[in-house]
Amino acid sequence: MALWNARLNQNLLHPATAPFAREAEARVVGWLAPWFGMDGGHMTPGSSVANLTALWAARDLRGVKRVVASSAAHLSVKKAARILGLDYVEVGVDERQRLDLATLPPDLSDACLVLTVGTTAVGAVDPLEACGLAAWTHIDAAWAGPLVLSDRHCSVLSGIGRADSVAVSAHKWLFQPKESALVFFADTGAANTALSFGGAYLAAPNIGVQGSHGAAGTVLLATLLAWGREGLAERIERCMDNAARLQTFIAAHPDLEGFADGGTGVIVFRPRSHPVDAFREGLPRGLASLAILDGEAWLRCVCANPNADMDKITQTLDALARRHGA
Repeated sequence: MALWNARLNQNLLHPATAPFAREAEARVVGWLAPWFGMDGGHMTPGSSVANLTALWAARDLRGVKRVVASSAAHLSVKKAARILGLDYVEVGVDERQRLDLATLPPDLSDACLVLTVGTTAVGAVDPLEACGLAAWTHIDAAWAGPLVLSDRHCSVLSGIGRADSVAVSAHKWLFQPKESALVFFADTGAANTALSFGGAYLAAPNIGVQGSHGAAGTVLLATLLAWGREGLAERIERCMDNAARLQTFIAAHPDLEGFADGGTGVIVFRPRSHPVDAFREGLPRGLASLAILDGEAWLRCVCANPNADMDKITQTLDALARRHGA
């Protein structure tokens, strides 16, 4: 499908040049949005643009003047606030890296509250019961949003339908190529009035940050048709099973120390008696990245590949930990 897209080079800005691509995106958004309690939205080239789009709608529709997010929120949220000329208020997190409700400002009537479902460092989920406390609530579900498709894990996102907007990265747990994401709205009609621009050369309004953009929805539609909800859920659940196995292995290993499980397939750990950087150098490239938590270095494994060889991964970690721990 990616090769087919490249051959046609459809541009969704103009209906005449993208008759099927526009329909494909509409079908993808129409199928996915209700899983998040939203009624529509559109695709973006990444969740950073999705977050920017949601905050733009919050500013223009609700008069938002501040963005409130935790210290563990993705950097794109702070970027978006700066681009939009909004004040940025960073609040605290608890010992599991979730937004601490006790640190919220008492008055959120002019604020967009951003809650994260799957923080970058540890995969933590902010308390979604905070939806509705502010003038606008945006959920950055870039990483863990697709858990809504799993009967086993959808409870992680319980209450997400009370938000005003949701961002999801399709290139993570929807298994798409890079530059594929979605922004959803509870009231898409209202959001589109704030996000739409016309022009004498346009046959239809241009909605969102981008002007011209390609047919990412066509590849996502092909994936949904090929796998369906059950196929996507099975792959996501395999990733979650891999994460649980890795967390259990680390907890039982005498030479490894694990951070609290965020519950969304991001496993954070470190060697007990050896520098983290030196330990990381001994790992296969790409197996783990560095995470700094409360000024301390940890290693971070993101369980994004349902076909990962967990036997090989745990054997590699075991051999390296025992060598460093000796």
